[in-house]
Amino acid sequence: MQEILENMGEKLKLEGMSLKLNSNSLFNLLNSTSQLDKFQIEIASKWDEFKKLNQQRIIAKSYTTFFYLHFDDYFHTFLNEFCGFKATSLKLIQKEKVSIDNLFLEYRYALSQEEMRNFKEFGQNYGDIINGITSPTGYLYLIVSILGAILRRATKENFYVILDGAVIQEDENRHFLKFLIVIKDSKDSLFEYYYQMFLYYFLKHFKGIPENYYDKLLQGREKLYDLAIQEYPSAKEKLVDLLYYFYKKCNLLQNFSPLLDFFNFVCSRVEDSVFSKYDIIKQEFLINFDYTEAKKKAILRIFEFLDKSSTLYSTFQANNLPSSKSQFNLFLLYLKFYFGSGLDVLESGDLLFLPNKLREFKKQYNIDEKIALKVQKFVDHASILSTLNDVSSIINKIFNRHITGINYDFFKTFLRSLNSKLTIILEKENQVIAEDFGDEPFSFKNLVDHICRMLYVLIDKIFIRISPNQASKNFIDPRSRYIGKNIALRVLELFIFQDLNVSDDVWPDYVISMKKEELLRDLEPFKVDIPETYFYNVEDIIRFVVTYNFQSYSDTMLLEEWLINQIILPLNDFITKIQRKIKDPQNRDEIYHILETFFKKDIPSDEEELIEEIEFACKQLIPIWLQK
Repeated sequence: MQEILENMGEKLKLEGMSLKLNSNSLFNLLNSTSQLDKFQIEIASKWDEFKKLNQQRIIAKSYTTFFYLHFDDYFHTFLNEFCGFKATSLKLIQKEKVSIDNLFLEYRYALSQEEMRNFKEFGQNYGDIINGITSPTGYLYLIVSILGAILRRATKENFYVILDGAVIQEDENRHFLKFLIVIKDSKDSLFEYYYQMFLYYFLKHFKGIPENYYDKLLQGREKLYDLAIQEYPSAKEKLVDLLYYFYKKCNLLQNFSPLLDFFNFVCSRVEDSVFSKYDIIKQEFLINFDYTEAKKKAILRIFEFLDKSSTLYSTFQANNLPSSKSQFNLFLLYLKFYFGSGLDVLESGDLLFLPNKLREFKKQYNIDEKIALKVQKFVDHASILSTLNDVSSIINKIFNRHITGINYDFFKTFLRSLNSKLTIILEKENQVIAEDFGDEPFSFKNLVDHICRMLYVLIDKIFIRISPNQASKNFIDPRSRYIGKNIALRVLELFIFQDLNVSDDVWPDYVISMKKEELLRDLEPFKVDIPETYFYNVEDIIRFVVTYNFQSYSDTMLLEEWLINQIILPLNDFITKIQRKIKDPQNRDEIYHILETFFKKDIPSDEEELIEEIEFACKQLIPIWLQK
């Protein structure tokens, strides 16, 4: 395994992380040997036999039946012969053919001490280049994607093989990798039409693109609506499979993170309807259970917590766009949200999930009122920096980190605190209903099951009718935003969350970024130049994958500690460092020159635009130190 990891690390290093995840380019990460070619030929031969038998069947079977029979053998062979894993350490826990185009396979792999050492060295050697995929879960994600490319190439069928969740569990000093592989329809047509629709609006920012190019994109948008209307009648049946997918994933990861954006998407649409989501849950879901009123109220309180939390999370995620300006606006958004009213309010209010923890960490890190005021001053005066084109260079100087990395850690710690709070709420509610009312307590598994069923009831109530035009009557605005074809599209979008498990506000940039090379080739004849800032890079995309699929909290701070350790302390160090150099705090020019020296250090003199922006930033930040 050590040799394979080093080989993969060097290839990724040479690629400069330009490869696209889930594409055939991943195939090149393995040495293309005759043995690998033979493996692919054997799969193709077996698939041909399956297709011939299919011709004799009254009802043809799909690729899910084929892989239900054969995937485990292929997976064992692939791990053992090409990836350095030991087939004897792999155990298939469960396989489920959920539908004609969805197959779930749950595995457990026992990691040896040698394998753990290999991954530790892999992370140390390549973690700064390919951060996020040097762990066992990240490596497994890559090789499952490679196997998927091999299987798709061998069968010439439109499906994806995805590692859709993985956790490392420790038991008696042994490490086990527990994971879920999903084989599913690739939705090629759907994503191509979505890409064309997103591109139509995206390219309006640029000049020189002929009208006939836009005409082609408009056709894609119309095909998307046609597909949505075509798929609408089968949506109700498929919803069961979709929510079962979320149920499986949340239980595997033992956290609620995979459901957050989907939860918000559904609940925000219910708020646009003529119904109350709590009335729907009470009258059409809870009424079916023989629960005490106390237990029903407990469920509603947990639902309300998740509703508010998912709204907040999706608000932050909606600003998680590629450009440095967007990343800085996201940074400012959560700084203002948490620090806008001061640390005292943060400690005593409900802005944080675990305010008691903030009090503990304040004492641990010796955060006093003077430090809090310094942070407050920075937040008050930093907003104007959002006008800069390269504000990330300013943040990098202050925090010694790129702003996208800071924001990524914010989301990780936010999710850890959210899930920790959910655990506390669940324990408290269980204590009340068990001790005071003698009710059976909820397990996490029970809770996820109930939440998924509630979401199904909400979707069914507002979206599902004989036709999407009939469903329009369920909404406050039935003649514009919620006309029939838009409702059909919203229903179709529900199923995209299985493939793009992020806020729908992020989808346009995500989809376009995944097809960046193709887009740039298409635009070459028009000599249209699109800056890199308009695209997510591969590291950004990996971060989305890691956040929702491999979330492990063993090395992640709580948000309450992170805000102190990674925001307050670095800001205090920066402000204090500048303050110590100032001899006359009433002299604007002196403060300006000290800031200028700090921010311009190591900046090449020919970077004229960046230097101009630094000078502007220095002028805006002067009031932090200025005494009148």
